[in-house]
Amino acid sequence: MWKALAFKEFSENLWVGGVALAILLFVVASQTGWGEGSVGSQRASYGYDFFTAGNNEIPFVGGTFTGRVTAVAALLAVALGFRQTLGEALHGTYLLLFHLPMSRRRLVWAKLGVGLAVYFACTAIPVVLFAIWAATPGTHASPFAWSMTVPMWQTLFVMTMLYLAAFLCGLRSARWLGSRLLPLAMAVPPTVILVVAPISWWWLPLLITLVVDLVLLACIQHVVHVRDYS
Repeated sequence: MWKALAFKEFSENLWVGGVALAILLFVVASQTGWGEGSVGSQRASYGYDFFTAGNNEIPFVGGTFTGRVTAVAALLAVALGFRQTLGEALHGTYLLLFHLPMSRRRLVWAKLGVGLAVYFACTAIPVVLFAIWAATPGTHASPFAWSMTVPMWQTLFVMTMLYLAAFLCGLRSARWLGSRLLPLAMAVPPTVILVVAPISWWWLPLLITLVVDLVLLACIQHVVHVRDYS
């Protein structure tokens, strides 16, 4: 049953993650300079022009790559959260799901697990590829250490607040012009602050995100337990 439900969630939401992954791979290609220049210019510069970042930014320090990845990750998190919940409501499949020989809470945990897996896979792959390029000798004239990727990983983890908030919004039965979007509205400010504000302690954004995520998870479980989906 778990495998069938996981496969259903994966197949229904793969296209959302696929679109985000394609966009991020294009961002990586543009930042690394793949496809630019001619064979002659590559040989003239010992092959370095072909791999050099177009804007000559220091990898993971310049704002172009991190800003684009952050924007796409935020959109992906919100889109997945709404897709996994509103999709069931629009197709009227909640009753079918809740009649399966599984508890509501386990069903929701399965949906959340697949959603988070799709999110992290589609955002982590481009970041890893860009980091491998940055760590390869001769690709750019900037210094690089793997520790420079830590802020990017923190940002991706912080975006889980948006995913869970959007998931909660889709589960709730309140009016759209009322309080239904309140969880997402409350998750946006701390997300922006943790991403934009310079914080010396690397563990503080992770701790704040973990606390907010636990609160959102508790709210999701409560809504699933008390809401009448008939």
